[in-house]
Amino acid sequence: MKNKNENRISEGIGGGLYTAVALFGGYIVNTFYIALLYTGKGIVKLLKMLWMITDRFRKWLMTWLKRFGLFICRPFISLIRYIMLSVREAKAEKKKIQKKSGVLSSVSFIGKLLFGKKGIAVLIFNFIIPAISVFFLFSVITYASSINYAVKLTVNGKFLGYIENEQVFLDAKEVLQDRINYLGGNVDIEAVPSYSVEQIGYGDTLTKYQITDLILQNSGVSLDYGYGFYINDVFYGALMDFSKVKTTLESLLEKYETDNDSEQINFVDNIRYDEAGLYLTESIIDEDWLIGVLTGTKKMPTYYTTVEGDSHIGIANKTGLSTEELERLNPGFSENDIHIGEHIKTGEEVPFLSISTTRTEVYTIENVPYDTETVDDPNIYVGSSREKQKGQYGENRVTANVTYVNGIETGREITQVVSVVKPVTEIIAIGSKPTPAGTFIEGTVAYGKIMYPFKQGMGEITQWAHWDGGYSGHKGIDIAGIPYGEPVYAGASGIVTDVVFSQYGLGNHIVIYHEELGISTVYGHNSSIFVKEGQRISQGECIAGAGSTGWSSGIHVHFAVMVNGVSVNPRNYLDIPSWVPIHLV
Repeated sequence: MKNKNENRISEGIGGGLYTAVALFGGYIVNTFYIALLYTGKGIVKLLKMLWMITDRFRKWLMTWLKRFGLFICRPFISLIRYIMLSVREAKAEKKKIQKKSGVLSSVSFIGKLLFGKKGIAVLIFNFIIPAISVFFLFSVITYASSINYAVKLTVNGKFLGYIENEQVFLDAKEVLQDRINYLGGNVDIEAVPSYSVEQIGYGDTLTKYQITDLILQNSGVSLDYGYGFYINDVFYGALMDFSKVKTTLESLLEKYETDNDSEQINFVDNIRYDEAGLYLTESIIDEDWLIGVLTGTKKMPTYYTTVEGDSHIGIANKTGLSTEELERLNPGFSENDIHIGEHIKTGEEVPFLSISTTRTEVYTIENVPYDTETVDDPNIYVGSSREKQKGQYGENRVTANVTYVNGIETGREITQVVSVVKPVTEIIAIGSKPTPAGTFIEGTVAYGKIMYPFKQGMGEITQWAHWDGGYSGHKGIDIAGIPYGEPVYAGASGIVTDVVFSQYGLGNHIVIYHEELGISTVYGHNSSIFVKEGQRISQGECIAGAGSTGWSSGIHVHFAVMVNGVSVNPRNYLDIPSWVPIHLV
């Protein structure tokens, strides 16, 4: 019975939910229908209004369309009317022409149809004559526009042809000088021009190369056809065939090709072949000789310009040289620091044809510097600081267009920098708490000894290290009989290598390395610490406040000495003043 009631309840709930969903759907449909209905009515009203507003415009447009249509169709309408009129006249006069023969009747009808006042011939004539007139006018204009005036060129009293302007001859003279002033050549050809303007109709004008060939032909020197070869506009000579030279140049470029689709490889020098033309016979050069020159070297020192992140090994990898070779070319290279923008010599000679390669490279820069911020901390004594948040280097992905000459980088244009790992800012807490009295103490100690860590009259030795009879495992000297927070002073100058905050072992303790003595000192069980790792401190500087942290039975300082990380008997190093009482427990 219970299960049946539960089923009924479930059915009731389900049925009610179904009804609610159906009613909601009907509401949505009705709303959409009403919105669509009113939208449609609005569009109809808008169209009616536009129709009424444009009534005058539509009438005007229809009137002009009718007029234009009548203008176009008027000749054809007249022809049709004339044909119909001729047919009616033929019927009306049928009786009159019955006496005439059928042939004459047909001829008369056809004649009127073709040559009557509104006949087909008249209609065609009315259309053809204007078309012929337009064609004739177009022909006259075309002919007038085709009339060409050019400069008649005469050189050394001999007519050569027509040119567009005087500049063409000046350009041709430069080409002529290039051809005769080859390396080692000494030829001079005189070319004195004279000009006059003439009408040449459809005649062609000469190019600078054609003029050059004509001047050479008229100079009386021995000539051959060839291809001029130039480097930086210096004429090296003419080649009868430059296919092998072209192949050699292409192979020089191919040596620097990689799989990078963005790379652009070009010769640093401007190399060009002139088009085939006449050259002095003595300027014709051997192709193999030219190939030997192009693939050789020339004396010229080369340099690499350093960029951010460069190192001695990195420069060696980039230049393909060993550090020994770089040292030979740059004395002191291995010892000197690397500075951005510095020129590092990489060679004494370069290829005769230097090759420039520019490609887009994507690389990662690690150790991106982090920022350092400082905050005041009232819990740290003035003059002390503590690292609140450790700084972490970032990592950037850099996209740059890098240029190489003969495989050595000469330029780098950074186009995009994306931060892959953002640097973490280092936060240093600067103490603002007033320092305790007696921040420094002065004192003299024996050579090679460590100064007693408390001011005069303070403290007593209560425990030796196990070497001198202390309990087993005790590696330091315990100095007690001091109040809580009593300043603890550094026994010698040095660098703080460890600062540990702990509730176990030595508790809050400090390790200082003394370079001059070659030892490290340890100060344990402190209540507070006033220095940080890496800080350089002076002898007699306050470094902590005495306490009882860690495994301690009372307020005291555990003083220990280590050599190369190994604990030694501190009694051999601590200069214990004579006034310090010894009360061993």
